[in-house]
Amino acid sequence: MTPKFLISLAYGTALLAFSQPVLAKDPSPKKLLEMSAGCAYVVSIAEGSDVSLNYGSAEWIGLVRIIEQRTGLDGEKAIQTAKAKYNKRARVMGADEARNHMLKRARDCDREMAVIQS
Repeated sequence: MTPKFLISLAYGTALLAFSQPVLAKDPSPKKLLEMSAGCAYVVSIAEGSDVSLNYGSAEWIGLVRIIEQRTGLDGEKAIQTAKAKYNKRARVMGADEARNHMLKRARDCDREMAVIQS
């Protein structure tokens, strides 16, 4: 990753919170990490499903690492929590519906990264 990209990610962390209406009031570092980790996970699933995205899971993992370094929160645990959340969704909703939801969320994450990058 280029230094410019990392700087964009660092500044974009706050923007990420405002792309989600629920978090606009309180963009805590924990919530930012949870959102970034969730995007890292669903984008990695979308990549495995040959979904065309502008930004890959590597960019999201990079953002998770930046938040992790700046806050001391556990990024790997956040990614595992996101994975468990989607596995539970698959058990409750069924695999096909959960997969479709993840692919839609990956596209949403792609748009969020575009905002962060701008």
